[in-house]
Amino acid sequence: MKHYYKDIKQLFLLSFTTLIVLFLLLGKNAYAVNLSLSQAEDLALNQSPEVRSLHATTHELDESAIAAGQLSDPKLLLGTLNVPVNTFDFSQEPMTQILLGLQQSFPRGRSLHYQQLQKKDLSIAELNKQRVMQLQVLQGTRASWLNLSFWLQAKLIIKEQQGVFHHLLKVSESMLANNKAQQMDVIRAQLELTELDNRLLEINQQIETAQAQLARWIGPKYARWANTKQFPVWAPLPKKNELTAVIKQHPILKTDNAIIAAARANIKLAEQQYKPGFNVSAGYGIRQGRNIQDQKRPDFLTAQINMDLPVFTHNRQDRTFKASQAKLLATEENRASHYRLLREALGMQYAVWQQQQKSTELYRVKLIPEVKQYASATMTSYQNAQTDFPTLARAFVRELDTELAGLKAQFEQNKARINLMYLQGK
Repeated sequence: MKHYYKDIKQLFLLSFTTLIVLFLLLGKNAYAVNLSLSQAEDLALNQSPEVRSLHATTHELDESAIAAGQLSDPKLLLGTLNVPVNTFDFSQEPMTQILLGLQQSFPRGRSLHYQQLQKKDLSIAELNKQRVMQLQVLQGTRASWLNLSFWLQAKLIIKEQQGVFHHLLKVSESMLANNKAQQMDVIRAQLELTELDNRLLEINQQIETAQAQLARWIGPKYARWANTKQFPVWAPLPKKNELTAVIKQHPILKTDNAIIAAARANIKLAEQQYKPGFNVSAGYGIRQGRNIQDQKRPDFLTAQINMDLPVFTHNRQDRTFKASQAKLLATEENRASHYRLLREALGMQYAVWQQQQKSTELYRVKLIPEVKQYASATMTSYQNAQTDFPTLARAFVRELDTELAGLKAQFEQNKARINLMYLQGK
C-alpha cells in the first residue's frame, strides 16, 4: 500500500511539473508572436553595436580625463661622474662619484587642469552622441515597424477586394447564363482578379523587404514575432511652440555645447604655453677613497631647477593660440547650423503631420464611406441592367484605391510623428 501511494505521489508531481513546463512554453510562445513596439525598441537599443561603441568611447574618455590631469612619473637618475679613464678607479680622484637622483617635471601653468577639463568635455560630448545614436536607433526601429504594418494592412485590403471581385465574377457569370451580360464582362472580372494577384505579389515583396529592415534593428527571429497588424498609438503631440522650445535641449545641440566647452578649455590650454615649465631634480653623489688628511671623502648633494623660457612665441604659442580660437569659432558655427536644421525639420514635419491628420480624417469620415456607397449602388444598377460592367469594375477599383490612399495618409501621418519624436528627444 505504501508503494502504491508513493507511485501516485510521483505521478502527481510529474504531471504537475509537465503542466508548469507547458504553461511556460505556451506563455513564451504567446509572448513571442505578440512582440510589442516598446519591446522591439528595448531589443534594438540593447543589440545596437553603434550604441555600445559610443558607450565604450565615452568610458575611454572618462578614464583618459583622469589620466590627463596627473603629473608625469618621476625619473630615476643613476650614473657616474668624473671617472678617470686611465685606471677606472673610483677612489683615485676626489671628484669621482656614483650619482643617485630623482627628476620631476611640472608642465606650464595649469596645463594639467585644462587638459583634464578638455577630456571631460569631450567625454560629455560622446555621451550625448550616444544619446543621439539611441534616438536614431529608435527612429529606425519605429520607421521599419510602421513600414511593415502599412504593407500588412495593405495586403488585407487587397485580399478583401479579391473576395469582392470573386463575387463580381460569379455575378457576371450568372448574368451571362441568363443572357443579361456579355462574355467580356466575365473576362473583365477575371482580368481584375489577375491584376489583384499581381499587386498582391508586389505587396508580398514589400513585406519581405520591410521585415528585413526591421530585422536590421531587432534580429530576424524577433522581426517574425512583431505584432504589426495595426499602426502604433502615440502619446498626444505637444503644440509647435512647445516643440520649438524642446529642440533647444536636443542631444545634438548638447553635443555641440560640450564640444564648444572643450574648445574653450583648449584656448585656456594654449594660454598656459606662454608660461614657463619646470624640471626639478635632486641627486646624491657617493664618493670613495680618502682625502689628504686621511679622512673619508664626504658625499655630494646636488639639486637644480630647469625652467623653460617662452621667448620665441611667434611661430609656436601665438599660432597655437590663434588655431584654438579658430576651432572655437568653427564649433560655435556648427551649433548654429545644427539648430537651424533642427528647427527647419520641425517646421516641415509638423506641417506634414497636420496635413496628413486632416487627410486621414477626410478619408475616414467622407471619402471611404462615399466610395463604398457608390460601389454598392453601382452593383445594384448593374444587376438591374442599368449600367455596364466596366463602370462597375471602375467603381470597385476606385474603392480599393481610395482605401489604400487612406491607409497611405495614416502611414505618412505616423511617419511624421516618428520624426517629431526624434526631434523631441524621445
